[in-house]
Amino acid sequence: MARRAHVALWGAGALFAGSQMLARRARKVSDQRRPYARFWERSNLAVIAKLERNRRAGLPDPLIYVALGDSAAQSLGATSVVDGYVPRLAAALEDMTGRDVALINLSVSGAVIPSVLTHQLMSLKGLERHDDIVPDIVTCEVGGNDVSYRLDSPTMAEFVESLTSALPRGTYIADVPSFGPTPHGRRAREISELMRIYADRDGHYLVPLENFTSGLSLSSYLFSYHSSDFFHPNTHAYQHWAQLWVDTIAPIMDLPTVDVADVAAFQPWA
Repeated sequence: MARRAHVALWGAGALFAGSQMLARRARKVSDQRRPYARFWERSNLAVIAKLERNRRAGLPDPLIYVALGDSAAQSLGATSVVDGYVPRLAAALEDMTGRDVALINLSVSGAVIPSVLTHQLMSLKGLERHDDIVPDIVTCEVGGNDVSYRLDSPTMAEFVESLTSALPRGTYIADVPSFGPTPHGRRAREISELMRIYADRDGHYLVPLENFTSGLSLSSYLFSYHSSDFFHPNTHAYQHWAQLWVDTIAPIMDLPTVDVADVAAFQPWA
């Protein structure tokens, strides 16, 4: 009896230690949220100010790239804020076009589709109307947080349709990465299918994140493509994500493609 109690106590201790380790790993990514957000806020303000200065001086605009989305667009999970797919894509676009790229990252950690519809698209419209900043390229990646919402299918379809209707025509929009054989996996696939249907209808270009991630083995996807919280992508995954955007954009814009792994690190235009 005492032995059983000892084994049970040991098992409980191991379980507690494991849960503490997982909590620490999750906090490591969560702790990036505020500094990464502050980085993009400062960067956005600096880019807008430089655009205004250059226009007053009669200088031509750079290529203007606006990113919409959630924490993945903020680079959470990457080793550095400049290792996310958005800054990697901005750096690649400089190589592909031979132009300076002014990146304005309007994404917000925790964003869901309604967040993009309200705050982020309203911010984009404000830039266009009040600052005459019209993007040459818009990317949108959202939906990963929506999978946990207990919404019926018609309501989710309404959200996705509203999103694709509101986005600037020709937006590069990603579907939802695979959630694998989890309770949220089915909802993720549902949202991805809706993205594909309505993106095509409304004149956008789909970036196939779902196809890429679902093609990986479960062990590889979980341990090689995720950060320490097992939710956000890691630096390695973001490199592949950025390559998907590059490979989608290049033929549409008649640009040479590049290998994202060979592109120099992102340097803010401001």
